[in-house]
Amino acid sequence: MKLIIAGYNIDSSLIKQLNSSQATPEVISAAYARISRSAKSVDELRIEAIQELEKARKSNTNIVFEMGHASVAEHAVFNLDLIDVSRLLTESVQRSRLASFTEKSQRYVTFGRDYLIPNEINAIPKLKKKYTELMKKLFAEYEASYSILLTNYKEQHSGIKLRELEGMAKEDARYILPLSTLTQMGITINARSAEALLRRLSNIPLAEANTLKQLLYDQLSAIAPSLIRHTEADGFKGTIDLDKVGFSNFLQQELPWLAELDYESKVKTISTPKNADDAVLSALVYANSELGWQDNLDTVSKLPKIAREQLWQQVFRGIRSWHKLPRAFEAAEYEFELHLSEACWAQLKRHRTCTMLKKANSSGLHVIPDSIKQIKRDKIWQQLAVESQLLSDSLPDNLKPMSGYLKLNSSLCRVYVKMNLREIYHFVRLRSDEHAQWEIREISDAISRIVQRSAPNAARCLSGKSEFKPGL
Repeated sequence: MKLIIAGYNIDSSLIKQLNSSQATPEVISAAYARISRSAKSVDELRIEAIQELEKARKSNTNIVFEMGHASVAEHAVFNLDLIDVSRLLTESVQRSRLASFTEKSQRYVTFGRDYLIPNEINAIPKLKKKYTELMKKLFAEYEASYSILLTNYKEQHSGIKLRELEGMAKEDARYILPLSTLTQMGITINARSAEALLRRLSNIPLAEANTLKQLLYDQLSAIAPSLIRHTEADGFKGTIDLDKVGFSNFLQQELPWLAELDYESKVKTISTPKNADDAVLSALVYANSELGWQDNLDTVSKLPKIAREQLWQQVFRGIRSWHKLPRAFEAAEYEFELHLSEACWAQLKRHRTCTMLKKANSSGLHVIPDSIKQIKRDKIWQQLAVESQLLSDSLPDNLKPMSGYLKLNSSLCRVYVKMNLREIYHFVRLRSDEHAQWEIREISDAISRIVQRSAPNAARCLSGKSEFKPGL
């Protein structure tokens, strides 16, 4: 056996010191693409690709775009600093499943009055004035709420460190911030996912999205031109315009939501798997069984209760909080409809391997933290929410996409989620932990209760890290 480190991510300032046109991830992609069709060793293929860069680029283009083996582009990986992007646009950027993101957290960082004035609004003086006036009010209230909350927490929790108290105050004060708030993130993304991101940005009717698309394209194509091609909007969006087909039933005004909803009702179960315990246990047995899938499932379901319990004890023996569950747990899938704030959605969307569909329309309702009600600033928040909605409603049709920047973190949204039990374990481990943010923790706890009722055996170790009990 031989292991060679072919490459790794280093800071771009170090790459520039190489002063070499060969410092491109394309050579890795080209070399790895030839593995399946060459008798040469991988390290030889890499040396050839470095020595014959143009040939490597032609090979990439042919294999990725002509032959359709796009996975070759996944071997080229980029680290990107994305600075001063709106919270609104992060939703589109962070949809990429095969990518990693670390974003500036509103839970841990105090935000200054940094917000985006979209070019579309900046070009209309009267609208710009209304927009900036509203932004100033929102950020001023954020600062005021944070200050009052911090003072109260210092008085109430004298034994807690100042940094923790500051985090508690930021956690709730941020609900008044708009989605125009500027943030930053670090991104690790492969060339295939980057190309898909560029196409996605091309279909977003925002000047900010177009600016980011151009910046990404110019810089990535300069480094790896053979792996970036299909980046422009080409008419395919995969969406439905109900106005064009006259299906008015889907467009009727929804019934008003209840102003107060407990978290059990905010997590509405759409479907749970039939005999989830048997499905997972059967999937675990399947690899070593001589039976076909259905016969295997039928056999497992007929096992005596004591025999199944012995099997479950084997499954969880030695489990720790950092362990991933076997893929067999993916055999049980759950569907939910969630009602949550935009602030909570910003955390939920990080679980990108799940299927999540967010409704575009808004209920007009807001999640106002109890702490804000306790310091008696909830009426101020409600008034600011009304002002934001009125300005959004006043936008002409050609500027309706700008309404996204006017949404607040407190705005209530609705999301369809499909998760398998393996994904649910990861979600609950993180989000039901004692350090998790309160809103997503309550949603996670509700999901956990639903799953534990549905699959009491398969979900016997389902809990947050802080409550986790090791297996036998």
